[in-house]
Order: sequence, then C-alpha cells, then structure tokens
Amino acid sequence: MNGLVAALVVGVLTTYAADEIFQSDLSEKAWLAATLAAFGSSIAISVWAIIGIWRSATRRQAEAGTIKSALMAKLFASIGALGLVAHLSQTPSPIVDNALVVGGIYPFGFPAELSVNGRTLNIDGSITVEVAEQFKVLIGKYPEVNQVSLLSSGGSIDAAVEISSLIKERNLSTVAVGDCSSACTLIFLSSKVRAFDVDASLGFHSPSSGAAGDVVVNGTSLEMRLAYADAGLSEPFADKAFWTPSNSMWYPTDDILIKEGAVNLFTKARIRQDHEESIKSFNETKPLKIDEFMSVVSAKRDDINLTYTHMISLREDEIDWATMSKEAADNANELICGDAISNLMVKSGAIYTYLYVDKIGKKVGLVTVEKCENAV
Repeated sequence: MNGLVAALVVGVLTTYAADEIFQSDLSEKAWLAATLAAFGSSIAISVWAIIGIWRSATRRQAEAGTIKSALMAKLFASIGALGLVAHLSQTPSPIVDNALVVGGIYPFGFPAELSVNGRTLNIDGSITVEVAEQFKVLIGKYPEVNQVSLLSSGGSIDAAVEISSLIKERNLSTVAVGDCSSACTLIFLSSKVRAFDVDASLGFHSPSSGAAGDVVVNGTSLEMRLAYADAGLSEPFADKAFWTPSNSMWYPTDDILIKEGAVNLFTKARIRQDHEESIKSFNETKPLKIDEFMSVVSAKRDDINLTYTHMISLREDEIDWATMSKEAADNANELICGDAISNLMVKSGAIYTYLYVDKIGKKVGLVTVEKCENAV
C-alpha cells in the first residue's frame, strides 16, 4: 500500500508538477529551485518506499516463513528502483546544468568577455545571466554604441532574450564575426541590420536539454519561434531548426540565410575576403573561354572592387562596342544581381567591373555593376 501511494505521488511530481513548473513564468533560479524540490522529493519518497518494501518483505519472510510473497515484493521493489534510476538518468540533465550555473560552474563554457571598441560592443564567449547583466551596464555606460559584435556558441536562452530586448530597445545592429550558434542566433536576429563578417556562420538546433548546449528554461521553444518570426524567417526554416537535435547543429548556407532575410549586410572585410576567394578560384582555371572570340584572362581586386578582364580576339576597329555594350551590361547584371550572395555584396558596397580589351590589350569598353534593384 505504501509503495502504491508513493508511486502515485512520484508520478504526479515528475510529470504533472514538473510540466507545470516548466510552463510557468518563474525566473531561471526560481525554476531551478522548484524543479529541484519536485525531483528531490520524488527521489526521497521513492527511496523510502523501496527500502520500506524490502525491509517489510524481509521481516515477513522471517516471521511467517513465506518465501514466495517476500521474493515477489523484493522483485517489484528492485524493478521500481531500476525504473527510478533509468528515469533520473534521462531527466535531470537540465537541472544539473542549471545547478552548476547557479554555483558558478558553466557546463557550456565560460561567460563571454564583453568589451567596447569605438561604437561596437563585443560579445566573445558563452551567453549567461551574468553576461546579460554586464551587457545592460555597458549599454548604459556607452550610449554611443550602435553595433553588437557576436562570437558565441550559445548559452542561456533567458540571457539571450534579455540581451535581445535591449538591442531592440536601442535599435542596435548586430554582426557575426565568426560562429554564432544556438542562443547566439536569437541575439543576432533581434536587430534590423544583421551583418556577416569574415568566416561568419549561424548555427541552429532545437532547444537543448543537456550540457551540450543551451539550458532548457520555461517557454524556450515559444521564445525561439517568436524570435524567428520577428526576424522574418519562414516556417519551413524554423521547422528545420527545431527538427535538428540539440546535440547537433544545422549551419544553413549563406545563400539560404540571405534568401530568408536572416543576413542582410556584409562587412567590407567580408567583401574583400569573398573577392580574394573569387580571384583564387579563377586563377586555378584561367583563362576562362566564353566563346570563340572572347576569354576572361585576369581578375584583380582594388579594395572592394573586383575587376575581370575580358579579351576579345579581334582588333579594336573590328569590334562594334556600341552594340556589344548593352548585351555585356545585361549579362553582367544577370550574373551578379541574379545570385543571392553577390547581390548582397553589391548592396553592401561591393563593385564588380568587367573590362574588355582587344587582342593586343587595348581597352575597348567597361561595364560596372554597383547597384542591384531587387533582392533575389
């Protein structure tokens, strides 16, 4: 009878009560305390019941000499103990993680370092409650800050939401300067101007329930979906993020991120990097034959201007540039503005130049793409 009552109480605490706590509006520390109380009580009651049943069965066997019923009671007590261990091995990971954080131990990495450089506030490391508090102090201390630089593999969702609200309130822009994953994406997406710097990437996954990523807190999934919706991301994109297990990471391509509107600006450093990579790729296969009369023979960069030189296998006086120029301009615009990445490069200030020379290297004409009217 005691075992049955204990099982019912534990069932209520570990399912109904735990779910109510999870869905509540408690703060992170209050959520931790309530959850620890529920699971701590469950463990105490379960241990009390299992030991009591075992001892009672032992006494019954000694007093009445009844072996069969005593063994059955011990068998069910053993099964109950194994079930409790199995349940606890899956359940307490977020609780342990939060307990470690409250105790000053960070299972998902040390708190980020915050610094201010000119008008940029840099966040480098894991997002924690302490980081959110420091962010608020620095934003108040440096009112000239208009951009937040991010390099983080994630952290506390609650802390990320708090930082995001301050970014929205101050209308700050965000820039990813490397990997920005998990909770970091909430901060990145909270601004209207979202830029990619050199080697930047965004990593998405479902809310974590363990030390491999973010700590699960109340309302996490809803907060993340709202953040994605506010940033203009499509439902299929959000679904893909939530279908990605918390112990792995989905890194969408730049092309996908741009088309989704997650990224709407490139830094000048990123433009230069992209142009350098284009030149390197071209040099590995040059010259590039366009048709029987024309080949691309060289590529060079001047800051954020990338120039391709086309050689026409005719003399200047044999080329009708007046007729050819319109077709060349149309082809250049289609090539650059029809691609999501180069389109955004142009909107971020990049210039693409196509220089046409005759067979002896004399300039015939020039086509420049420095504006794209519409997004891809």
